[in-house]
Parts: sequence; structure tokens; C-alpha cells
Amino acid sequence: MHLLVDADMLLFQAVKVCEAEIEWIPDVITTHLNVKEVEFLFESFLKEKKDQVKATQVTLCWTSTDNFRNKVDPTYKGNRRGTWHRIKPVGFKEARKRVENSYPSECWYRLEADDILGILATRLVDQSPVIWSGDKDLQQIPGFHLNDDGDVYLISEDEADAYFYRQCLIGDTVDGYSGCPTIGKKTAEKLIPIEDFDATSAWRVVVDTYKKKGLSEDHALTQARLARILRATEYPNEDIDLWTPPILPTTDTIKP
Repeated sequence: MHLLVDADMLLFQAVKVCEAEIEWIPDVITTHLNVKEVEFLFESFLKEKKDQVKATQVTLCWTSTDNFRNKVDPTYKGNRRGTWHRIKPVGFKEARKRVENSYPSECWYRLEADDILGILATRLVDQSPVIWSGDKDLQQIPGFHLNDDGDVYLISEDEADAYFYRQCLIGDTVDGYSGCPTIGKKTAEKLIPIEDFDATSAWRVVVDTYKKKGLSEDHALTQARLARILRATEYPNEDIDLWTPPILPTTDTIKP
């Protein structure tokens, strides 16, 4: 099996464990990181996941410094940029540089690690890829997934698509896009069930739900494109094709 790893998240976990505060004198505290310890712990974490799936190949997926979603909506993840706290723990960049050079790694211009995972998982189907990521957004990618308990489970295409359309409604405050006002997980699951799932019907539900809140189809489309984790079909010839909704059976359709 080919293990695809959300390397940003795995390294973050290793760095947080190894990060240490030292109080030199009263009122003087600094944060330190032993990068060698991080490398050792990261290798241990990675080996455990490789063993769990009996992987013969592993690829680490990393987030680029640029992000195509900022072109879709300049406020994407703006909630993070507007805070004073550190987004990454001390020493993360140096630790990433070392780890990225030590293992087969992929970091693609304008893409997040999630997108690379989604593209590779749907492109390399013949290699039986397995995704590991602690990010729930990867549930919108069909295929095999590894959870933190070491279990491999399969997400069908209908399950993945239903999760995506629900996410269009729910939004993600961590990533800084709101979704549809007052629509939470339970409501989204009721509006878009997996049973007899149909993408066109699901998109109609999304659009109608936004309209009931006084929001346009264009607004719904922007939220969908922020939520969408790319698949291989949306990255032809190493270029990004923004997600396009199914054509609704009306004359009032959304232009891509």
C-alpha cells in the first residue's frame, strides 16, 4: 500500500511534544526546541503509521506558502493572520526543512497539503493509497483512510460527495469561511442524506438553503470552492480547475 501523510499535521504533533519552556529567572521564560528530538519523534510517528497499513511506499504532503483559495476569497484564513499568537510552534520551519529533505515529499505551488492528498489519492488508485490526516475535511475524498486508532476504513464516493456538500453548508470557522448561517452538522446531515445520494439534488439543496438566508447562488459557490478539497480531475496538467457545480434543471444556473 501507498501511505499518503498529512505531513504538516504529523510534524506539528511532534514539535508540540518536544517544545519546552525554560524559566531562566523569575519573569523571564523562553521556549526552546531540540530539532533532533523532533526528527526522532517524527520518524517514530511515521513508522507506526507505516506499520499499521503495511505500507511499501510513503509520501509526505506539505502545504505551500501560497494558496489558490485566497484568489477565491481574500479573507480565507484571514482570522489566523489577524491574531497575535504564533500560528506554528517555535522551530517548526527548521524541523520541516530537515524532515522534508529526508523523506519522499510533495509540496505543490498554491496547494494545501489536503489538496495534494486528495489529488494523489484519486490519481493513484492502482497503488491502493491510504490517507492519514487528522483533518476532518479529508472525509470528502473517496478511498481508504487511516484513523488514529490504527484502523483503515473505506469512504465511498457517495459518502465523500455527501460530506462535501454538507461542508458547503456548515463552513469551517478554523479556516475562516462561514458556510450558511445557523446550519450545523446535524441539520446538514438531515438536508443531505447519503441514502439515494444525487449530486445535482444535493447542490439544489445547498443553493436553496442559502437563498432562504437571503444569500445568493454566487455566495454558495464561493463557499463550496473554499470547502472543496481538490481531486485529480480538478488538477489536470498540473493546473487548478476550480470546482464547478452540477447543472441545475433551471434557467437560473451558476456560472463557474
